[in-house]
Order: sequence, then C-alpha cells, then structure tokens
Amino acid sequence: MEDTSHPILSLDEPIREPDREAFDFADVPRLFATFFRWCRGNPAQALLFAALAGVIGYAYFGIPAFLGGRISAAKWITDGWSAENDQQHCWGIIPVAVALVVFRWREIAGLPKQGANSGLWAAGAGVLLFVAGVRCAEARYTIFALPLLCYGAVRFLFGAPLSRVVLFPCVFLLFMTPLGSVVQGTVPLQVLTGKAIGMLSSVCGIPIVVDGSNLSSPDGRFPPMEIAGGCSGIRSLMAMSALAALYAYFTMRGPVRGVVLFCGSLLFAVLGNFARVFSVVLFARFLDAKTATGLYHDWSGLVFFPVAVLAMVGFGNVLNRDWSETFARWFAVKAASAAGTDTPVVPMKKNKPKKPLRYDY
Repeated sequence: MEDTSHPILSLDEPIREPDREAFDFADVPRLFATFFRWCRGNPAQALLFAALAGVIGYAYFGIPAFLGGRISAAKWITDGWSAENDQQHCWGIIPVAVALVVFRWREIAGLPKQGANSGLWAAGAGVLLFVAGVRCAEARYTIFALPLLCYGAVRFLFGAPLSRVVLFPCVFLLFMTPLGSVVQGTVPLQVLTGKAIGMLSSVCGIPIVVDGSNLSSPDGRFPPMEIAGGCSGIRSLMAMSALAALYAYFTMRGPVRGVVLFCGSLLFAVLGNFARVFSVVLFARFLDAKTATGLYHDWSGLVFFPVAVLAMVGFGNVLNRDWSETFARWFAVKAASAAGTDTPVVPMKKNKPKKPLRYDY
C-alpha cells in the first residue's frame, strides 16, 4: 500500500501555507515525482520544454564556432574558468542558479501556469545575441544570450508569475562570464591602488615613492614592488559581486536597497584591497620583505576579504532597518530632555502587518 502521509504536490495544484517549509534534501524524490506527474498531465507542454532545452544545449555544446571552428561556446566558456584568471568559482554559478529555483519548488507548484507569448521577445533577443556571438566570434555574447533564452522560454511556456521566480537565477548566470581580458586590463585600478597606498603611507609618516603601480622605499628598507593586475582588486570585485548579489537577493527589502547594497559591496571590496596591499608594505618595511611579498602576500586575502564581507553585511543591516521608528524614539528622547523630564514619551508603534520579503524582482 502506498504511503500517503506525504502526498505528492502537483505543479498545477495550489499549495497550503503549512507546505511552505524550507527545502530539504529529503524532498528531492518528491520534487522529481511532482515533475514527472506534471509531464504526464501536460504532454504537449513537456515535449516543447524538452525540445527547447535540447536546442539550447545543442547550440552551446554542439556548434564548433570558435577558435577557427574547433571548439563550441561551452568549451570556450569553461576554458576561461581557470586558475590563471582566478575564476574557478564560476564552476559553481550554474549549480547555484539551479538551486535557487529548486529551493522554491513548493511556491512554483502553487503558481498558475498559463503560457505568455511575450516570452518570445526575450527568447528572440537571446537568439539574435547568440547568432551575433557566433558571427563575431565573440563567445561572451553567447553567455549574455543564455539568461534571455532561459527567461524567455520559461515565460513563453509557463507565464509571467513563474518567470518572475526564475528572473534572478537567470540574471545570476551572467557571473559565469570569463573576464580574462578584464583582469589583464586593470592598469587604471593598479594606478588607483598605488595612489591610495601613497596617501596612506603619507598619513602614517612612512616614506615611500609611488610611480604608477610601482612602489619603492627611498631609504632601501624593502626592494621595489609592483602592484600586479591580480593585486589591483579585480579578483576581489568579481568574488564580492557574486556574493553581494546572493546576499541582496535573500535579505534586502526591495530592489532599490538591493542595488544600493550591491554597489556598496564593490566599494568595500576595493577598500579592503587597499588595506591588504598597504599591510604588505607595512610587513615589508617593519618585518621581512621576502615574507611580505611571498607567504604573507599569498594568504593575506583570507583576512581582508572576510572583513569586506562583514562590512557588506553590516551595511545591509543598516539599509534594512526601520529608520522611521528609530528617529521617532530619538526625537521623543530629545523632547523629554528639553522638557526636563526623565521619562521620555515614546510614541506607540503601529502594529501594521509586516510585508514578507520578496525575492522575485
């Protein structure tokens, strides 16, 4: 006899509020059973979904259009996820994007699913961008096309409500773009880092000569050092941008706060890199130059990058606070102090229901 203590949810069946618990890996069999049940109930839609997935897969894996027609777009993209570019983390972008959708499968099960022809506009733009990438031999265009293809296909097959759920995971796929040429073209950021180190050294009274991205000690306390492309902060920016996007997606109240947090996190990454390079200079001057440019240089990022992440979390906490209540209490204390009373009259907080956090913006 079949166990009915945990009924299988249908993708077309509304879900009850108690069913909205967090995703658990024990849900995986139920998830697959729900999906196959939906396929049996909607054979034409499931066949079209499989056909679109197959076409997209063939376009990226089966068309050798790059490096003189020798490799496919997928091969070119994954070759860029190398240690040389410090982009090994890109291997996790697609699994994370898929997980963002899977974790909300109960919500997806309760959404109405009525295809919308407006999805063809996004899918068509993705097709044109992919064709432009092939014709121009620029594989990055094919990466930019992937979010449009995925979002357009979902909107066309399942409608606007479900497409809003997958909007952020689709955009998140852009973080897997190889940026090798960007890492090699960071001269302005290297020069900016050199200027910041010169200013910090001047404030601390440390004699140092800054020539572009080259640092030297006029008294010979450490040998000349160069701020290389990888030390310019571009690697911290890449890692912080992906992390900030995820943090804003899960925690921030609304898209405006999320965008502000994202921009602020990039600033924290740059400032953290300034501090790291300056600490290398201090280590070289006062302790040992060889260790500073070797062991300390290689491992100091493990100290300063978490500090930048904590700064981002703190900044997000500030953005999410209810400042109207804070200001009301502050003005009540000021009014009580001016009246000469010890007990401030704090206005009662209105018990209006809190809006749940929305992820689909």
